[in-house]
Amino acid sequence: MSWACYKIHLKAKAPIHIGYGAELGMFSRTRYHIPAKNIWGSLTNLITKNIMKNYNPEIYQEVGKFINQNFKFSYFYPVEYERADGEMRVQQVFTPNYEEKKLKFGVCKSEEKSSISLEEFERIFISSSASTGIDKGSKSAEEGSLHEIEFIREKINCNTEVKSTVFVGYFFVRDISPKTKIGRGEIEISFTDVIEVNGVKLKEMWIGGEKSYGFGKMETNLEKVEGREINLFDSGMLVDIDRNTPSIYCKNEHEIALSHISFENLDIKLVRGDVEPLVGREWSEIGSGQKISENVRICISPGSQFICDANIVIGNFGIWEALK
Repeated sequence: MSWACYKIHLKAKAPIHIGYGAELGMFSRTRYHIPAKNIWGSLTNLITKNIMKNYNPEIYQEVGKFINQNFKFSYFYPVEYERADGEMRVQQVFTPNYEEKKLKFGVCKSEEKSSISLEEFERIFISSSASTGIDKGSKSAEEGSLHEIEFIREKINCNTEVKSTVFVGYFFVRDISPKTKIGRGEIEISFTDVIEVNGVKLKEMWIGGEKSYGFGKMETNLEKVEGREINLFDSGMLVDIDRNTPSIYCKNEHEIALSHISFENLDIKLVRGDVEPLVGREWSEIGSGQKISENVRICISPGSQFICDANIVIGNFGIWEALK
């Protein structure tokens, strides 16, 4: 079973907040990248709304399962880039990377650009804003409602030039029939410079939290990647798309985690970086995101270096897993 690969550019049209429960008092932190589950959730929502004639919450679940079966995703990371002749040329992909026992950002193996420090990354990409609720009765600040939200800027100042923040990542798409039944309806997905669903071009996605504050809007653009081995972010990590599931080559030497990697069944020999429990919100009878996932997965965090012997595949929600 073969797969096709598409490189996706997401241009931020608004600030991006990827919450993960890391709060310091009133301060809500953001991840510095976009996990694949956020991409899956946004795509599920967009496709469902484009095929659903009457509201039916079960269709969201069916579309989500369809995407998990036929799409695999990388994580998405902000980039440094320049434009030439109307095309975007990525110079560096700012994945976290533990180098020389320090957390840095930048994974492209290029002589032109090197990695940057955590402090420099935060200076370029990260900001925050404070807000408070209003008590309608007194028309004053609502007690206990003051909070501050950290976010990834929609505009960056890089090399004296102000430009939009752009993320890059990959879709791996199974070779499937163009038309597929979902519930009582039919879905037809095609790929040009954007994803098209039943003839509707999905030019924008809404990703992350704080949408009531106008966060999360992103413009999409995609291009097909030729070849059967995909060099993720020009990092040297190769994905074989001629397998039943896109598979990662591990050479039993220091590799970099470009996603969360589940410890389950993983023959791990070394980890240099962070380990974290991965917990998320799931669908329940009362709606999307209203239930905490029952199974906590212990994972190697993105950016960590590792050595292992296992064959690794890209699983649901972009999590790398040992081949069972």
